[in-house]
Amino acid sequence: MGGGDYHEGGGGPGGGGGGTDYNKVFPGKDVSSKARVLSKPEPQYTEDARKNQVTGTVVLRAVFTSGGQVTNIRAVSGLPYGLTERAIAAARNIKFVPATKDGHTVSMYIQLEYNFNLY
Repeated sequence: MGGGDYHEGGGGPGGGGGGTDYNKVFPGKDVSSKARVLSKPEPQYTEDARKNQVTGTVVLRAVFTSGGQVTNIRAVSGLPYGLTERAIAAARNIKFVPATKDGHTVSMYIQLEYNFNLY
């Protein structure tokens, strides 16, 4: 986006915004408005998970970027037989409106949960 490099604790004269680095990733509590999910695809069961009757929840931590991408996806808690990988693949396809802080579009950390249940 340009505008020069910001460094932690920076923001000298004319820096505006008290030196806030809008290029960093913010926790949800620090943004003016959180990212709004428009579509969240559901992951499909793997054949092995179905055969072994695996149920539960995959919890992921990720970044919703200011550019509308889902990055830095990490499993906080996963499930066997490929379900964690399916949840990560589904998370990559989430569509959302990015978070904002002080009128700037910013990236924010997000926690995602995917429930796997057999009916």
